[in-house]
Order: sequence, then structure tokens, then C-alpha cells
Amino acid sequence: MFAQKIEKKEVDKFTKMQVIETSSESLYSVNFLASGYIYKFDFQIRKSGDTYSMPANILLKEIEKYDENSGVIFLLDNDETVELKSNFTGIGSKKFGNGYFFETSFTLSNDDVIKLKEHKITNVRIIYMGGHYDRELKSKKQDLVMKCLQLIDEE
Repeated sequence: MFAQKIEKKEVDKFTKMQVIETSSESLYSVNFLASGYIYKFDFQIRKSGDTYSMPANILLKEIEKYDENSGVIFLLDNDETVELKSNFTGIGSKKFGNGYFFETSFTLSNDDVIKLKEHKITNVRIIYMGGHYDRELKSKKQDLVMKCLQLIDEE
């Protein structure tokens, strides 16, 4: 059982919009102990007014730079994809083990939200400057984004 919960629910004092944010969840986490390489994708779902976003921390040994073409592609259980471009570019912010964390965020369109609420994610492709990393999700993680979106919309 997952422990998704609402971490933040408040009205922004500047915009007067309601901001709702889930707890941080790990879509995948792989640790190759012998090599010291760790691969990880942590995310939250945030809704500010009518706008959904997905703040994320991505850790890869290869991810030193993120440019305007960087992002993530989710392969859904109906063979459709959801492609999200990074809102941030730059160099991996924190060295961890033999890799770099990159803190980013993705904006979710209404179409993206509908697809992600209706279909499980079976595979993830992280696209970064110079390459990509593919990861098949374990069955217990495939509906994690779906559950977080549903939790946000219940508030």
C-alpha cells in the first residue's frame, strides 16, 4: 500500500489561488550496490488553480546537463505516450554517489492529466542532453501517478 497524501493545501496570498500538493513519491528507485550507481525518479503532483504540474527529482549517473529538449516520456498501458518537457535547464545540481540529481518540473496539459488519470504508466524514458534512460516500472508503481492525480482532484 502506498502512503500518498496531501502535503500542502493552502491559498496563495499573492494570487489568491488554491495550491494543493501531494507527498513526494518514488516512481522507481534502482540501486546497483557494486557499482555505486543509483537511478531514481521522485515526483509530486501540484495543482495551482486549474494548472497541474509535476515537480521531480531525477537521479542518473549520466544526467549532467538538461536542455530545452530534455524531459520525460511515459508509455501508457494502452500504448499511448505522454511527453513532458522540462521547465528548467542546466547542470545537475547535486552529486550523489556516482550520479547527479536534477531538480525539475513538468507542466501537465489537460490532455496529459486525462490520459494519466485513465491509464497506468508501464515505462518511463528520461531524455537529457546527450541521451536517454529507459526504465520499465514494476506493476505496483504503474498506477502511482494516477492515484496522486485522483487524490489532488478529491480535495
